[in-house]
Amino acid sequence: MWMGFDNMPYYSYSRDEGDTWSDPLMIAPPTRLEGTGFPAIAAGGEGRVALAYLGDSGNDTWNGYISIITDAFSDNPLITTVQVNEFGDPLDVSSDCGYNRCGGFGDFIDILVDQHGRPWFGLSHNIVDEGIFGTITIGPSLRGPLAPLAEMPMGGPTTLLSNPTGGNSTI
Repeated sequence: MWMGFDNMPYYSYSRDEGDTWSDPLMIAPPTRLEGTGFPAIAAGGEGRVALAYLGDSGNDTWNGYISIITDAFSDNPLITTVQVNEFGDPLDVSSDCGYNRCGGFGDFIDILVDQHGRPWFGLSHNIVDEGIFGTITIGPSLRGPLAPLAEMPMGGPTTLLSNPTGGNSTI
């Protein structure tokens, strides 16, 4: 995965350990993103991949995205993309965000696929000293049989619980 000269996210795969590569595929959702940055990628089972990035939806409004491909070797793969933050609650609104460092973004950005096949996008916003984690509430498992994941409740600040030992914890 990489950001192209047009500042959009692209994906390509190799089935021969990098000797040859598929044609690039632009993976951003069919919305009006002005640019993207900070790519991260994680493989699941064969032909299944999760991709994460930040995208500017206009006026320096930066949101987080997870794109999932379950048939990566297909001529026309299905790409499902979700925005990890609430609409109207951007991750950053800095004018210099996105292409090198984004306000406090730029370090500690990653995506992984957990043991159940659920992708998790993790970001660290250094300026406000907060960690942000995003995933999907429903969708396909990226490990084991291609089957739906168990549905999980929506997240956000409502998932914080009081911790009896002090501070907050998430569920």
